[in-house]
Amino acid sequence: MQAVRNSKVMSLSFQPDIFNRITAYCAERGCTRSWFMSKAAELFLDDCLEDKDDYEAAAAAWTAYEKTGKKAHSAEEVFSKAGL
Repeated sequence: MQAVRNSKVMSLSFQPDIFNRITAYCAERGCTRSWFMSKAAELFLDDCLEDKDDYEAAAAAWTAYEKTGKKAHSAEEVFSKAGL
């Protein structure tokens, strides 16, 4: 694993159990805690940004739908009309 160039330093605090689990995993895997936490933050941030994009797309679609003036139907209405 290579050191990250142009990295910024950040201090983090963990509950002892989490800290020990991270330390044990990194020792077993042969990586540094810094590398592990950078990867964990990167993956979590990617998920958060994807969720944000999904939310914004859904909100835009809902706004566009509302502008059409069409009526929405509840699941109960659809099932009732279909005889389910």
